[in-house]
Amino acid sequence: MTSLLATLLRIVAFPLLFGGAGIAAWAYYTPDIVTWLMPLIVTVVVTLTLGLERLVPFADAWNSVEGAGEDVYYIGVTASVVALAEAAIWALIVTSLGPLDVRAAAIWPDSWPIMAQVFLALVIGDFLPYVYHRASHRSSGWLWRVHAVHHAPARLYALNFARFHPLNAALTAALTLLPLALLGAPPLVLFVAGVLHNVHGVLSHSNVDFRLGWLNAIFSMAELHRWHHAHDAQQASGNYGATVLLWDWLFRTRRQPGRQVAADGVGLWQGSELPPRWIDQWLYPFAGMASRWRLALRTAAQRYCSCCCTS
Repeated sequence: MTSLLATLLRIVAFPLLFGGAGIAAWAYYTPDIVTWLMPLIVTVVVTLTLGLERLVPFADAWNSVEGAGEDVYYIGVTASVVALAEAAIWALIVTSLGPLDVRAAAIWPDSWPIMAQVFLALVIGDFLPYVYHRASHRSSGWLWRVHAVHHAPARLYALNFARFHPLNAALTAALTLLPLALLGAPPLVLFVAGVLHNVHGVLSHSNVDFRLGWLNAIFSMAELHRWHHAHDAQQASGNYGATVLLWDWLFRTRRQPGRQVAADGVGLWQGSELPPRWIDQWLYPFAGMASRWRLALRTAAQRYCSCCCTS
C-alpha cells in the first residue's frame, strides 16, 4: 500500500464507517427487523475494522489472535446483558407510568432534524454513564473492581470493545437508556443512536491508526480513548465519555497529550491486579465481601454492647 493511500485511510475511515452505519440504521429501520439489523450493522463494521487493523495498524504487536475467543464470548454475554437491562428499564417505566402513554408525556424535540435528535440522544445518553464511569475510576473499591475487567487487556483491538463485567454492562445500558426513555425519544432515534454508540465502541477500541483531526474535539475516539486505557492512573483518569466528549469538556476531564500512548502502555493501572480467568474476574468484585460484612456486623455489635454496658 502506498503511503498516500495509508494516510487517506487513516483520515476517512472513521467518518465513512461511523457515518455509514448511522445512514444504514436510519435508512433500513423498521420495528420488525431491529433485533437483527443492529447486530448486522455492527458485525459489518467489526469485519471492516479488522481489515483496517492489518492495513493501517496503530501497533503491529496488537494484531494478535491471542484471547480472541474470550473476547467473542464477552461480546455475546454483553449483548445479552444489555438486552435484559434495556428490557428492565422499559418495564420499569411502563409500570411506573401505569396506563399513561409514555410518548404522550414526552418532551422530546421530535420536530428537530433526525441528525440533531440523534446527536442530542448521544449527548444525553452519555451523561449518567459518564458519572458512573468517572466514579468507577475514582474508586479503589467495589466500583473499580467491577470496571477493572474492561481495563485488563494489554492491547486494544476491534473485538475487545465489549469486554465488560456483566454488572458494568447492565448499569451502563440502563443509565444510557433511562433518561432517553423518560424524555420520550422516538424509537428511530433510539435505534440510530444505539447503532452509533456500539459502532463507536468498536472503533474507539480498535487497533487502527485513525487520524481524526478536529473531530477529536467531539468524539471520544481511539486517539483519546487509548489514553483512557493507559497504565498510568493519572493519564487514564479522563476521556470518560462513551461516544461524545461534551461532559468531559464541561467537567475538565478531556485528555489529549501531545503524543501517542506506547504500544506496551495500556492495561490495568500500575499496582492493580485481576484474576486471569473470566469466571474469576466476574467473582472478583465480591471477593472478601462476606468477611467485610462479618467484620462490620461484629464492630457494630461490639459498639452496641459497649453502649449498653455504660448506660
